[in-house]
Amino acid sequence: PAASSPDSPARLSRVCYKPASMRLIALLSLVASAALAQAAPSNPVSAEQARNIVPRADLTGLTDAQRGVFVDVATEVFNYAGCQDTLAKCLAAAQTDPHALRMAALVKQFASEGFAAPQIIQAVEAYYASFEPSQRTAVKAENCPILGKGPVTLVEFSDYQCPHCAAAVAPLDELVSRTRKGQVRLCSKYFPFPSHPRARLAAACSEYARTKGKFWEMNAILFEHQDALEDEDLKRYAKQVGLNGDEMLKQVYSGKFDDAVEKNIREGAAAGVESTPALFIDGRLNGLPIRPWYLAFTVDDELQWQKEKGWKFSAAPQGRAQGR
Repeated sequence: PAASSPDSPARLSRVCYKPASMRLIALLSLVASAALAQAAPSNPVSAEQARNIVPRADLTGLTDAQRGVFVDVATEVFNYAGCQDTLAKCLAAAQTDPHALRMAALVKQFASEGFAAPQIIQAVEAYYASFEPSQRTAVKAENCPILGKGPVTLVEFSDYQCPHCAAAVAPLDELVSRTRKGQVRLCSKYFPFPSHPRARLAAACSEYARTKGKFWEMNAILFEHQDALEDEDLKRYAKQVGLNGDEMLKQVYSGKFDDAVEKNIREGAAAGVESTPALFIDGRLNGLPIRPWYLAFTVDDELQWQKEKGWKFSAAPQGRAQGR
């Protein structure tokens, strides 16, 4: 079975880890859980109180408890661009900075899903820090199947026996083919773990399908049936997408596609991939959940980051240090 990550303050997306990483992940999870247990819960905040504290924030739909989480986060984190102050102060009635509204939307989404303030603070700070050029990795969208077109490039490393990779298929397809069509393209790369005995073979079958112009069809059916990847299953899937299963397995077992799969693995390892799905957005490792709302949000942020040529701050409030 695949090793699944816990929801932790550092990463709120669900992923499968390499076995060698699991002991460390388990330790970090225990430390994080202990820290959260010691943290005081957020006090409930009424809608009227929230309007007084963060008048520009749209907190429609949140409960009093969730508004309390939002206010705790907003008074702790600093805005990522434009207004140079805490998010709460940048949401004051006299402010007009649009970046604060974007950040508020992300915090609200996390709060609405029940995450605690300490988790959200760490996730949000890590998210905006990932936009820095120094945090980006030179992951190339070359020699890989491409879905969609657009100025933003997603490179995904996945494992055919990882359940979280299977769960990412539909949201990514929706993003590229519908919600952000024409704005983003997806490059798919293989990263099978040694602990998943059929994942590498499935990757080679997908590479065969790619040579026949059927990668995305084979990719979808392999993830849909990732618990049944024996030879006879693979031949049946090949037939379903209009390919010759016997020819496919003959070429796969001859090692014809080993170099292509291994090259992807080396690229992923060089980029620091230790879990799947690993999604890079113009070289920026995604730390948000791979679900429709978050995917659309982060693509929109990437487009805005490109437009602004990086996040920039306005003048700091009088008496406040410029550096952060």
